[in-house]
Amino acid sequence: MAHLLRRGSGAITALLAALTLLAGCGGEAQPVRAALLASVSPAHCLQAIAADASIDPVRCPAPLRDAIMEATTVCREAGGTLQGSPEGTVWVIDVNGDGRQELAFELDGNVSCVDAWSVFSCGSLGCPKTLYELRSGAWVAIGGILASEPEQLMLGTIAASDGHRVLEVCAQEDCAERWIYEWLGTAYDSTRVEVRGARVDVASSIHGLYPLATQTQLRALPSEDSAEVGQYDAGTEVAIVGTAAGGAWYYVSPCNACPSGFAPLSAVSVP
Repeated sequence: MAHLLRRGSGAITALLAALTLLAGCGGEAQPVRAALLASVSPAHCLQAIAADASIDPVRCPAPLRDAIMEATTVCREAGGTLQGSPEGTVWVIDVNGDGRQELAFELDGNVSCVDAWSVFSCGSLGCPKTLYELRSGAWVAIGGILASEPEQLMLGTIAASDGHRVLEVCAQEDCAERWIYEWLGTAYDSTRVEVRGARVDVASSIHGLYPLATQTQLRALPSEDSAEVGQYDAGTEVAIVGTAAGGAWYYVSPCNACPSGFAPLSAVSVP
């Protein structure tokens, strides 16, 4: 859902002051990992919007306010009533090194649509966090980051010419799967994933659900002598996540709860 982003006011100045104070804690200009923004309350946002009252920018940052205003309409049209969580889930991280924090959040978990509960749900994998950056007084969405905890999102070492750093997400133990989000000039996009050190191209790979052509043993790495992570019968549909460097293997996911692994290109029936 595209959130309606409105031009900020003096409230943005107050918010940025609070975020700058947060960034200064610990003596570092910017966190290496994302951090939870304390004191955010979607319930406060919703109550203030409904009463047309003054909104505390620290408890209700402008992007969250605008998202909740849009969500109110969506929920009502679905036959439900929007309810805000007492404590919000909004992350902060300075992605471009300007000393000013960007914000990241999703609606699910911050609000719920009573009597139409699935409106803002994204299933078992969860929703991506929309990342917002303040540009010329307006908050702009600059990407969607799939991570469930703030410590999973971290800054990479590579920076674009305008200062935007590569973002990395490690959601698995020991960072067995590291997702890379690159800055493409105006927004971030997931371009590759490193699986146990093996590079998998996401940006230029084919994607979609395809059946296995034969009984297939998925491998931990793109190699026949790599460890097995699961065996699946012919006809099993797998989602192609990306193509391993070298082009001979797909990195695939058989199901949400199944471990992903590498399958030879010949094992997947792709037209």
